[in-house]
Amino acid sequence: MRDVTVAKTAGFCFGVDRAIKKLDDVLNKYPLPIYTLGPIIHNNQVIEKYEKAGIKTAEDINQITQGSTVVIRSHGIGKDEYDRLKEKNVAIIDATCPYVRKVQNIVNTYKTDGYKIIIIGDEHHPEVIGVNGWCCDDAIIINDKKNIPIIEKYDKICVVAQTTIIESLFEDIANEIKNRCADAKIFNTICAATEERQKEAAEIASKSDMMIVVGGYDSSNTKKLAEICRQYCNKVTHIETAEEIDLNILKECNKVGITAGASSPAWIIKEVAEKSMEEQNNILQQYEETFKRFKPGDIVEGEIISVNSDSVVMNIGGKSDGIVKKDEFMQDLYEDLMRTAAIGDRCKVMVISTNDGAGNLVLSKLKVDEIEAKEKLQEKFDGEEILTGTISKVVKGGVMVDLGSLSAFMPASYYDIKFVKDLNALVGKSITGRIVEYNPAQNRIIFSHKVLLVEEIEKRKAEQRAIKEAAVAGLELGQIVQAKVKNFTDYCVFVDLNGVDGFIHMSDLTWKSIKKPSDALSAGQVVQAKITELDKENFKIKLSIKDLTQNPWEVFKKKYNEGDKATVKITSLANYGAFAEIIPDLEGLIHISQFAHTKIDKPESMLKVGDEIEVLITKIDDASKKISLSIKDLTPAPKKKIEKNKKVYSDDDKVTIGDLFGKIKID
Repeated sequence: MRDVTVAKTAGFCFGVDRAIKKLDDVLNKYPLPIYTLGPIIHNNQVIEKYEKAGIKTAEDINQITQGSTVVIRSHGIGKDEYDRLKEKNVAIIDATCPYVRKVQNIVNTYKTDGYKIIIIGDEHHPEVIGVNGWCCDDAIIINDKKNIPIIEKYDKICVVAQTTIIESLFEDIANEIKNRCADAKIFNTICAATEERQKEAAEIASKSDMMIVVGGYDSSNTKKLAEICRQYCNKVTHIETAEEIDLNILKECNKVGITAGASSPAWIIKEVAEKSMEEQNNILQQYEETFKRFKPGDIVEGEIISVNSDSVVMNIGGKSDGIVKKDEFMQDLYEDLMRTAAIGDRCKVMVISTNDGAGNLVLSKLKVDEIEAKEKLQEKFDGEEILTGTISKVVKGGVMVDLGSLSAFMPASYYDIKFVKDLNALVGKSITGRIVEYNPAQNRIIFSHKVLLVEEIEKRKAEQRAIKEAAVAGLELGQIVQAKVKNFTDYCVFVDLNGVDGFIHMSDLTWKSIKKPSDALSAGQVVQAKITELDKENFKIKLSIKDLTQNPWEVFKKKYNEGDKATVKITSLANYGAFAEIIPDLEGLIHISQFAHTKIDKPESMLKVGDEIEVLITKIDDASKKISLSIKDLTPAPKKKIEKNKKVYSDDDKVTIGDLFGKIKID
């Protein structure tokens, strides 16, 4: 039987696998039309599969129609393209590989800080084009040590790598740059999975008579795999599908190695492996025997026997090992898997598939974590416990709250009692709240911070009501109380009655006329007042200060009559006269015509505020409560002087009827 070795690292890397899962999710949740901006991965068979499902590949943003959904492929795009997408009325699903996103962030940061960016990679590769778009499209792109330009003219240099290039190529170019510019910031951004894939391919190729490299002809990382394999094996063939295998060459080989690029799906790798083997039916039967103990959905405990940056290999007691991809082992894909998982660690995992195409079980630790987290969350939901989470991102209609193993949706209206204009300002903040709706079957978790605010408000209201109830319990209608002035409005004063508010209308402050309440009282002043209205149920208390004093009108009427003299004090001046206080809180008017027997143009020419004078009370209007005063009537009228020898009348004057009555018309 032919010995066929399939590389464990063959097939989808976690970035590609993540992009494919996102595309499947979009296909299930979003209506057509759905576009990918460029091929989702470099594999024609996968692209054809999605085209049959209705997904279109757009090579340019202008080809994308309004109202559609756009998936950004794992290679990522430039900043300008991203901004153009946001300006369109489309839903954007970003499937950029996190490792590529890391490179984009590095060049964007260092470009902003004034560094010249150098990218080691293929200038025509979509990943490199996208990364260049995050540093204003002016990076120097190098794929050959001989092509390094004059870099000494730049003060600051930052070097990054295409995530799928060959490690040795990067090191050669990076070392040369370092020799020329010792202060250059050099980041080896080659994906660890790429490096491991290339090392394993070289190892298998060195032991094989023939090496089959599976992957798209346009796939950069697959072409590099083939290039590496040719350094160690004389017979290397690069194919896309099993049908392309040359059986005549295959017959001459006893040891066949198979590796695959990051864009090669497991089902194609399996077909290639099956075609490369003799007695295919026996091999398939062996596969079934290997996995007959397990079925998808089983939860088992296993031990980690191997760890790399992209996956964990576990022994769960079967004849074959189980593989847990990084995105099925941990939540934070930016963390180092090799620091999180260690050989010998034991954990529970769920069987996702009994065959990954290379004879391994496909496992998931996160799905078990999710089940356990949902059980715990159900307990917290039933017990109405207060939870603490972190607002992770803004989504349509609200934000997502990271609760650890699970994420909950918090509608914008569930954050605060008030409207929150900028939800982006909340990202990264720690927040407390409750689960107000939980349906694990539908994966529906609704979180609310506002519910705690409402409860706190209701609690304060209850406390305040208790204080008010205690305060009004001892109050009675007509009771005279002491109250402290709190604040004013245009028409009344609010006072504190040991925990409950009362109000005094401006008309109940004093008998005299005032323009505003603050003319009579000041904040913090303690006054005595009488309760004139009392509604204990609604805590409405009306008071009066005026009712504690005698009506000055009645006092005046008992003391004075029209024609009496009175000593008064001038309180204010107006164009038409002066107001004078006769007794406390009661004034009368001295019209300007009553100032003197001669004409007075302005009151201030004769009087000023504060003057005390004697006046005559000339009129008391009981209906309108008005008093007229006069200074003039207390002084004698001056006698008219006649000039000596001035002619007044003469007997010789001739006066006619016309002089007396004018022209008289007789009809």
